[in-house]
Amino acid sequence: MDIIQQIAAKMIEQVFEKIRLEGLSDIGKTIKALQPIVSDTILKIIRACIEAMDNALVDDAKAQRRKDGITVKERNVERTFQTDLGDLKYNRTYFKLKDGNYAYLLDQIIGVEPYERISKDLIAGILESSASQSYQHVVESSGQDISRQTVHNRLLAIKEVVTEIKHAKETPETLDMFADEDHVHLNPKGSVIVPLVTITEGIDTSNPKRHHTINPLHMAEYGMQIDAFRDNVVAVLCQRYDLEKVRQINIHADGGTWIQELAHIIPNSRMAMDGFHLEKRLKAFLHLEGARSYAGKVREALKDVNGLETLKKYCDAISQKQTTEDNKTKVNDFYSYCSTHWKSIVLRMNKEVCGSCTEPLVGHTLSGRLSRNPISWSKDGLSKMTMVVAYTKNGNHLSGSDIRIRPDKETVHSFEEDGYAKYNDYAVKQANDFLNSVHDWSLFDSPGVISGKVDGTYMLRKSFGSFRSLADLAC
Repeated sequence: MDIIQQIAAKMIEQVFEKIRLEGLSDIGKTIKALQPIVSDTILKIIRACIEAMDNALVDDAKAQRRKDGITVKERNVERTFQTDLGDLKYNRTYFKLKDGNYAYLLDQIIGVEPYERISKDLIAGILESSASQSYQHVVESSGQDISRQTVHNRLLAIKEVVTEIKHAKETPETLDMFADEDHVHLNPKGSVIVPLVTITEGIDTSNPKRHHTINPLHMAEYGMQIDAFRDNVVAVLCQRYDLEKVRQINIHADGGTWIQELAHIIPNSRMAMDGFHLEKRLKAFLHLEGARSYAGKVREALKDVNGLETLKKYCDAISQKQTTEDNKTKVNDFYSYCSTHWKSIVLRMNKEVCGSCTEPLVGHTLSGRLSRNPISWSKDGLSKMTMVVAYTKNGNHLSGSDIRIRPDKETVHSFEEDGYAKYNDYAVKQANDFLNSVHDWSLFDSPGVISGKVDGTYMLRKSFGSFRSLADLAC
């Protein structure tokens, strides 16, 4: 019986024993109990395979190593490598190279870097989860022996990930852009804004209980100059759509300076005041002394493109009713705000554009991870997390190729550059021979005992025989 058959036979024995102990009255619980057995079996098979590859580097490649001046320094050096299935433990050989350096050729062949304790793909999955959950929650739910600091360190080391912008098959006549900011606390003190722009093809209102944006594309950035971010938004817009076919681009926002400048450089665009922020300011204004009686008149004035002078008269009348200078200042501030954004306010009040959802977009896209909870960020951490959040919110997934072990070092296989890639052929050939060899599985069909060892059929009969009746399985 070769090593693969031994592993398989052991797994079957453990599976039946676990079923016997757990029963089948709660099938979900039983299957969950079997998962560690399956995972452990897979890890054992992989270990056997890669250790066979290491043996090929020592034995099959011996003549080639002599030519290249590569000698064996130490055999059977154990390594533990954390994966999604659990810890992969394997032995490999430490080689001395011609230039006096040392290397584990097997590690480089299977893509494991020096000091890499955790699989890059495992880290990628954890970092992707951390874009929507706290480090603590991710660590606890992963079931892995990983600390929050490790997750943070890997975040800082992640490569630049950018959403691939694909040209839309059809360009609509109207586009809607929602622009706002999230206010994030820094560590040890202070706060910064993280801009968010969501480019959409409007809002789907077919479900009256739940509206949603059509084909949204989120863009968020921290650490980039605002003019560079603005230019990036325009570049993405041009790459995604044929702007010559777009008749109108509505930019929904609260009127921030950088957003107004965005509207100036985008062709066929106009500002539409965000309804949430406008209503918030309007209600605060109408709560001032004597303002409530003007509520209807003020709202009507805000719908009239020529109603700014009328609004001024109402504001003057309300100002005279104020008993404090502070309240009078609030009246002047409201009028100044309206006069600055008059056209965009009239557009919103007359409902000439789709509903605005800048605040929910910031909440669902950024705030849920960056600022909603009592949390503060380092500048580097905030920059990386903002990048990952935007990337994943656009439907992308992180992979092992996005992960670096250290921030200052790219993931490379140095043995390829040094001319040692030829040893990959020896290892791969051995792995193929190992996996493609014809195993004699007939022992699972033959009765009795072979060479003093229990065969598969005997083991199966014994396992089933331990159940006195079908009722035992369900107990």
